[in-house]
Amino acid sequence: MTIDPALNNQLTQPCPVELTAEDLALLEGVDKALADSVALKRWWEQTDAANSYDDRFDLIRQYNPRETCFGFFDEVPLADRTLRVMGTVGGVEYDQPKSAFDENLWAEFREFILHYFMRVSSYRRPAAFVEPGQTRHGDVGSMLQPLSWCPESEQTEVGFGYSQLYYKLRDSGVVGKFAQREEYAVVDLREIGEKYEWIVVKVSVFNFNLTFSPFGSNSMTIHFPHEEEIYLVMSRDFITHEENPTPGLAGRYGYGYAFLKRGVENTLFAGSSGIFKTGFQLINFSLDENGQSRARLTLVVNRPEQVLDVEIDPVGWSFKLADLMSFGLASRLLSPVKGVMEQLSPRLGSFDPVTAYISLASAVSAGLSTERLCISMETLEKEMLIRHFVQHYEMITGTLTTWRHTRTWLDPSTLPKRVIWGWHA
Repeated sequence: MTIDPALNNQLTQPCPVELTAEDLALLEGVDKALADSVALKRWWEQTDAANSYDDRFDLIRQYNPRETCFGFFDEVPLADRTLRVMGTVGGVEYDQPKSAFDENLWAEFREFILHYFMRVSSYRRPAAFVEPGQTRHGDVGSMLQPLSWCPESEQTEVGFGYSQLYYKLRDSGVVGKFAQREEYAVVDLREIGEKYEWIVVKVSVFNFNLTFSPFGSNSMTIHFPHEEEIYLVMSRDFITHEENPTPGLAGRYGYGYAFLKRGVENTLFAGSSGIFKTGFQLINFSLDENGQSRARLTLVVNRPEQVLDVEIDPVGWSFKLADLMSFGLASRLLSPVKGVMEQLSPRLGSFDPVTAYISLASAVSAGLSTERLCISMETLEKEMLIRHFVQHYEMITGTLTTWRHTRTWLDPSTLPKRVIWGWHA
């Protein structure tokens, strides 16, 4: 399917949409998130240039000697507080041309990264075929799904699905909302800083799994599969567009964003709502004079104060357990009284079972659990950093097929529908 080039240009024209109270509540945090993240970015640039991290450690073993990936812990003074941070910095080889470098490759690569990369940053893995009429995993009640052996009918999405929600025009200062048809066709990043002061995007992080093994990696594992949704802010401070930045480099292009807010999850575990509140991510590509391209991934975020947030709700827990034992019948049979019981039942707050277990293990063993068994928040934090880097590594390598299999990125009329309209097309 081909797309009229005029339509591609229309996608960058904002259509006024009325903002709701919920929209305005989210947008209240934009200025603060940008200010903190820009300050963090400046601190990181100075620290990285001097290699003066307070605690730097190797994170990922890579077999290409050119590439390194390390993590770090540090503290950063912000305007209103000192923030304990952690982060990763890692390089990834991207592409090696089979022919000599030419100006056309330069233009193609720049267009792909700055105009289309965020639209194609997810892909689907093969999935099992499901016979017509066969029970699927998704047809089983949510409480019974952990016990289900039924096949999945949906293909597994991997990578990051970006959708743009709000914008602020640079010249007029008008704040608006992108029309629904424009959500997944993320704007040309060169317009951020020129046309837009900032845009707010939401990213769906696919195949995100949080695993907790309280008695060691070879014992029982508690697995919490869910899709993460995070709101982000993109401004000119996080867009990279440099031509001939250093000798030997033809260009450096990329994007980044400040963390704004995490989406709300309607699950027993509030997920990781308190994990990452302040930070930024950079995804930058460089193209050298031989046509080789590389990516450099940078993350700087606050160190978490909690991992999970479990609400103590006796009635809710009782119904979930009853549903599990009765194959989902309890909620249906007792639905007339369920609402009344939930209103009368006291909620006893919430707690984090992960940090509670770490504290208990340390107290019982007089600190040996940390020294000898690595049961500590630092171990979990490093595991989070590794998982984060691997997710981005998979995203980068997944886009390589799209980059290579598209004949030209300079003629919108030849681009597939998914490239024009984004990952949800």
